[in-house]
Amino acid sequence: MGDLSYVGETGTGCRIYRETSGRYVVNHVQHPRGSTHAATLASAYATCQALEMDLMQTQMVVVRP
Repeated sequence: MGDLSYVGETGTGCRIYRETSGRYVVNHVQHPRGSTHAATLASAYATCQALEMDLMQTQMVVVRP
């Protein structure tokens, strides 16, 4: 991984950085997956959306006794 430049965040804890190589690094503070890579800025935002949806589904799981 090269040097990172901050690009932005979604407001729900998902941060996007850009490597010097041009790849984007996506990190969600609440997601256990950690960081993932994306080829374009559009796919980085789509990755953020997927991570957020995954978190919502995880929180909605109901355990029945």
